[in-house]
Amino acid sequence: MFNAIHLNSIGYVFEFGPKEVVSTRKHSGSSKNWNAAHRYGTETSGGLTLATQLWEPRSLSLETNDWQQVGPVMEGLAVNGGWAYSSWYRSAAASDQLKGNIVAFNMKKLNKYQAQYLSPRSYLYKKLSFGKFKSYSQNVKVSPYMRLGHGQSLGASSKYIYVLANENKLPGGASNGFYSEEILQLKKSDLTINKVWSIRVDVGSSGRYFYNAAFAGDNTMYGVFHNAAFGRYEFWRLNLVNNRWQVSQVTATQSHFVKQQAGSSPVQGFSVSGSNMYLAFNNLIFKLQTDGIYQKTWKHVSNREIEGLASDGSQLYAQLAQRGEILSGRWQKAEK
Repeated sequence: MFNAIHLNSIGYVFEFGPKEVVSTRKHSGSSKNWNAAHRYGTETSGGLTLATQLWEPRSLSLETNDWQQVGPVMEGLAVNGGWAYSSWYRSAAASDQLKGNIVAFNMKKLNKYQAQYLSPRSYLYKKLSFGKFKSYSQNVKVSPYMRLGHGQSLGASSKYIYVLANENKLPGGASNGFYSEEILQLKKSDLTINKVWSIRVDVGSSGRYFYNAAFAGDNTMYGVFHNAAFGRYEFWRLNLVNNRWQVSQVTATQSHFVKQQAGSSPVQGFSVSGSNMYLAFNNLIFKLQTDGIYQKTWKHVSNREIEGLASDGSQLYAQLAQRGEILSGRWQKAEK
């Protein structure tokens, strides 16, 4: 199903956002809160405390095994019903970030620290008993190898996993221009594709290409578009009506949020839950209302990039890179 959404004029709801802040450029191999002496710690700032929910395996297959390799680069995250769904790639190279695997973890059945020992890396291998290995393996799923785009646009409902597969390129790798994006619906049972839609949003002579998106249930998708020329972030809501995705609402927050610097400014995660939206950069999370009103900023100090953001009810989840770690927590009720 292809949806070409043409909008020559549309009314925006503009809200003013925060002053620009600087996002870190420092990326270390692990958090200072995870080492032999201190074991682990929490990240706390701005009324939000995130603590370790799961240390992910570095990889789930033998590395250098060509296209069959699963990991070690994690990009996106979705959480629903105690299961975490993450997009995994074999390399950080741009040529590899079109195809990868969705990996699912039943966090209720996995020890948050011992699950990392499922990795075949020599310094982790054989640290689980066979019984633990068998039990943990039954609570991990890996999808077939598929095109996921950049991988930071995931969602999970009670029945399905959703992926906005973007990063479409013209022949020769030129700009995507008005090219379409695909919404994939995956079955939770075996993480295989159940349905595919193609979408494209045109606004007069320009387009809205979403590099980050979030799904709220089975019928609603929010897409983020950074309108650098006008200094704002636009939040587009699309609803599934009669098997076609249609634009139903557009809001915008007048701010760049972070100081635009090469290598330190991209959106790294986006999530929607109830009346709130969460927008993540390298070491920053911004809380907004779904009408674009800015609420709060949170900053972590681990010097690891956020790679994917998710929310399930009132619980917020952030995935950190190098080593893959899923943190969880909730904003204090008094914070606005």
